[in-house]
Amino acid sequence: MLNRLKSEGWPQDLLDMMYLEDETLEWAKATGEGEEEGEKIIHRDVNGNILENGDSVVLVKDLKVKGSSMVAKQGTAVRRISLDHENAEYIEGKVDGQQIVIITKYVKKI
Repeated sequence: MLNRLKSEGWPQDLLDMMYLEDETLEWAKATGEGEEEGEKIIHRDVNGNILENGDSVVLVKDLKVKGSSMVAKQGTAVRRISLDHENAEYIEGKVDGQQIVIITKYVKKI
């Protein structure tokens, strides 16, 4: 979208005048809005299904949780996952009340 506006004078002037704090700008960019389809990060489960924020997944393998003695067992459901906007292989979710990062190749969408 921004690329289309660059050819116009007034939208570029407005964009040049806009000021956002760094963390607000990162948050805005994380939505992926305005990016070309080829640039968006797409999270996929072990079967190739597209994952989205709020989806529920199930673990397809026992996973040791780093920094903990906990083992997340195969078949454990993880509800309301969050996507990592910088890495297509990482999602976050709660397992046994603990927030953990999970690699997408070890989950299946429910």
